[in-house]
Amino acid sequence: MVRVAFLFCVFAFSCFGFDLHSNIKSIISGQSYAKNRDKIEQIFAIESDFIDSRGNPNYAKITNTLRVNSLLNLSFSLPVNLEIAFYSPSSDILMFKSVSEALKNLGYSYFLSKSLKTDTQGIVWQISMNSRFLLDPGAIYRELGKNQIYIKDINRDGEFSFTYSIDASKAVLSTHQYISDSEFDLAKPLEPYFLNISGKSEALIKSYASDSWICVIKVLDRDLNLITQIKSDKPEKEIYIKFPPNSYYMLIDDAFSLENIKRGLKIYIKSN
Repeated sequence: MVRVAFLFCVFAFSCFGFDLHSNIKSIISGQSYAKNRDKIEQIFAIESDFIDSRGNPNYAKITNTLRVNSLLNLSFSLPVNLEIAFYSPSSDILMFKSVSEALKNLGYSYFLSKSLKTDTQGIVWQISMNSRFLLDPGAIYRELGKNQIYIKDINRDGEFSFTYSIDASKAVLSTHQYISDSEFDLAKPLEPYFLNISGKSEALIKSYASDSWICVIKVLDRDLNLITQIKSDKPEKEIYIKFPPNSYYMLIDDAFSLENIKRGLKIYIKSN
């Protein structure tokens, strides 16, 4: 509880005043910052250059500037045990899914989820990993930004321990693109189909005659809370679903294997 309250204060501060040099110190370590302080102050003299168009710290530019000036080293000769906490006052499920996907896209597939704590002030998800490489703040900044999720502050809690305070209040997850009010094809899936159905009223989903789709359809709200679902215990050739109020995403899967829809699906989604 104390840690969550502390992180909430960190996030609240970062919303009103970004401390560039505190973040640089967290990224490169206090020892390295003290050793190169004069050089850093000269390079980062115009702090506004390191704020993005949305008013958030531009960690991609910050880390790149540190790197080209030989001030950033993200690798070690031997693996170390990294501990990273992600804090957000927004939806726990949405933040968890977004950060998990970002880490996966960056090649961090093997990490241990240590704890997931939520209360009225937000969520703290703590992970650990054994790696020769620190998490690149610029890379995770770019990856989260694709879903309109922004890093507000980075705090170094120990030599290999970090806390990322993030804002997921305007997050929109990456989804399959389609044209509504017209039937379209979904190609053979490598993972469950995930579609944005905001502003839509209903859908008709068809499988191919030679496939055996045991359907699982989940309708979620913007924060990824389940609103309704359809599950079948036999092959389906056609499923109609009317979207309840507040529907935002739809996940389409197979109860046993995506091989059951290896030819894809045909779908018609109607606008409101």
